[in-house]
Amino acid sequence: MDDRPEYVILSPCTTSKTMEMRTRAKIELNKAEKELAADHEITANTSVFLSFVHAGKQFTLYSSGKIVIKEVDSKEGKPLLLEVFDILKKRGCLLEN
Repeated sequence: MDDRPEYVILSPCTTSKTMEMRTRAKIELNKAEKELAADHEITANTSVFLSFVHAGKQFTLYSSGKIVIKEVDSKEGKPLLLEVFDILKKRGCLLEN
């Protein structure tokens, strides 16, 4: 059994007000766009990333499993990253390796 965590939350730069989560699973961007479109504003979808607004904050998803939130401190950002991760997981947008 693999006991590695499902994700790691990082704050790449303390002055950037950006946080990132790296998941073990890949993110299926087209499915995520379809699943999120009903209750989120999708701001961009390219073959590389999907950007959307959740709880008034800008998120970017990458197929590699990276989730980035901008303009937050760690106290605000961590719970929002966990919310988005749970949404993606519940809606079947994560592909296990």
